[in-house]
Amino acid sequence: MSKYLDTNGLLYVWGKIRSLLSGKVDKAEGKGLSTNDYTAADKAKLDRLENYTLPAATAGTLGGVKVGTGLAVTDGVLSATGGGTADAVAWENVTGKPDVALKSDITGIYRYRGSVPSFSALPARSNSAGDVWNAEDTGMNYAWDGESWDALGQLFEIQTITNEEIDAALTA
Repeated sequence: MSKYLDTNGLLYVWGKIRSLLSGKVDKAEGKGLSTNDYTAADKAKLDRLENYTLPAATAGTLGGVKVGTGLAVTDGVLSATGGGTADAVAWENVTGKPDVALKSDITGIYRYRGSVPSFSALPARSNSAGDVWNAEDTGMNYAWDGESWDALGQLFEIQTITNEEIDAALTA
C-alpha cells in the first residue's frame, strides 16, 4: 500500500526538524572556524601554496584530467573521435548497451475506450490491439492484445502516513 505525507504529517515532520535544529551552534559574528581542527603541518602546507594553474591540455591530459576513449585533444581543443556525431561516438563507447526503442520500433499504443460493468461485459468483437477497458466491479483495466484480454492492473488506495510511521522512518 502506498502512503503520502499530508499537511498534518508535514507539520509534524517540520516540528521534528525544528527540534533537531534547536541544538545547533550558531555562527558567531566575525568568527571563522571555532576551533583549529587542522594540524600545524596542514597549515604550513596551505601557507606554501601560491596561485595554482592546471597543466596545459595535451593528447593525453585535459587540464589535469585524463582524456578517455573516443575523445582527443588537439591544440587545446577537445573533440569526439570515431566518425559520425557525438551521439554515435557515445553509443560506440557504451559497454553493456541498454535496450532502447526507436520511434520506428513502436508499433502500437494503449487506447482507453471506457468502462464496462464487469470482465464478462468486455467487447467480444471489433477490438484492436491496444484497446483498454475498465471493469467497474473490480477496478481492473484490461487491454486487447490482438487475441485476448490482458489484465493490466487496477485502482489502489493511498493512505496518509501516520506520525508513528514518520518517527520510525526518522530513526531508521
